[in-house]
Amino acid sequence: MHCPPARLTMPFSNVLHLSVVDKFAATAAAGFTEIALQPQEIIRLHRQGVTVADLIAMAADHGVRINRLDPLCTWNPDWQPGNMGSAFVDDHRVSAAAFFRLAEQLGCEYMSLNATFRAGAYPHGQLVEYFADICSRAREHGLFCDLEPIPMWGVRSLEQGWEVVRDADQRNDGLVVDTLHFVRSQSSLDTLSLIPGDLIHCVQICDGALPLPPGRTLEQDCFERQWPGTGQFPLHDIIAALHRHGGLNHQVGPEVFSAANSELDAHQVAALCRSSLAHYPLVGHSVPTRQPVAI
Repeated sequence: MHCPPARLTMPFSNVLHLSVVDKFAATAAAGFTEIALQPQEIIRLHRQGVTVADLIAMAADHGVRINRLDPLCTWNPDWQPGNMGSAFVDDHRVSAAAFFRLAEQLGCEYMSLNATFRAGAYPHGQLVEYFADICSRAREHGLFCDLEPIPMWGVRSLEQGWEVVRDADQRNDGLVVDTLHFVRSQSSLDTLSLIPGDLIHCVQICDGALPLPPGRTLEQDCFERQWPGTGQFPLHDIIAALHRHGGLNHQVGPEVFSAANSELDAHQVAALCRSSLAHYPLVGHSVPTRQPVAI
């Protein structure tokens, strides 16, 4: 049996407002060893004269590895969301070829897929084909390809995401479990028990109000999250279910999109990351799983 330690990982959301050096400083100060970055951000930095080699070196200076590129949206022909506006669409139109080039240059092991198309845009079989194809392309670059169910878009629940991953049956496929999306989609703890833990490659933990406040849309809620331990989500139950099945053995971290973060410096972000996860002692405690599959 294989029992790897959880990889405490800084999601890009928490450090969006920080300089590139401070992103890595916050990650290290939180005690995390890995960070996820957006491809569009790396492209913008390159235009400013910051190369991929520079990013790798800056991260390494802080004992941090850039190990997830998040997200790729253009993996299907009708990827453009109808609920996010032109700025979001323009920012996320990075091609798969450009995405894979960056991921390979960075030496990432993991990538995230957002299913930004409208719900019902594809029948299940066609969606599985698109997913299997992008997994195949990812495998050529040594990447695990992880689908993130998000209720405001085309793969709306963990149940649906698991069906896609299960039926695609790729050596390098997997899932991102985000607690906001899990709760808002009314996904089930029973579904978590069905998913092999070694297919859950990323767990993103945040908190929020229950129920969804009147008048607040899923879109608004997604980008105004609460730090773990400050809301009413059943996080202890979700984390315990993940732990029982080995679902905390890959990348784990608090993911908090919030305008309030813009007031925080790197040390304050790091402190919130540490203190928020301290509510959940099971995070960071691995359990045996199957041996990892070679890509």
